[in-house]
Amino acid sequence: MPTENEVDPSAPHRGLRILLVLVALVELAEALASVQNVFTDYHHEAALLRFAQALTSVKLALAPLVASAAAVLAVRGRTRLAICALAALVLLDWVLQDVWSIPLHGLELSLDFGGVDVFFHDVIFPAVAIAGAALALKDHRLALAGLLVRMPTLINWTVLVVFAISIMVYGF
Repeated sequence: MPTENEVDPSAPHRGLRILLVLVALVELAEALASVQNVFTDYHHEAALLRFAQALTSVKLALAPLVASAAAVLAVRGRTRLAICALAALVLLDWVLQDVWSIPLHGLELSLDFGGVDVFFHDVIFPAVAIAGAALALKDHRLALAGLLVRMPTLINWTVLVVFAISIMVYGF
């Protein structure tokens, strides 16, 4: 087991570390941009909506801490732990935000964009995060584990870029 100041000897290559650092910094920037909404109160009358809002506030408060831990771990060469931290960030988002949309709105699965997005956020993203964390914890195929935990961020940003381009081309 490496000490605190050593680089993880199982780190496969520098490229994986760099990509993990970039993804962690993107996640940190997203988390810091949303942190001001921690104390926003929407004055919901239903108890379940107030509970979901409280869980979302907890997620918004914890996300910068987990994302910064992932970035620091990736910079220090602790690839396995950085992968686990990015997986924890995906699972944190899922448990504290996405799961509670099911009792509030029901299963919103359909073949339109919103239904596919819900399917990815509720099924695919947690599954790949768990798979990536499991591979990293076993110290097996770290490049694949890194790809799996980067996938939610890459997909979200790809969707954002495609949306922005379509707005620029076709307008609202």
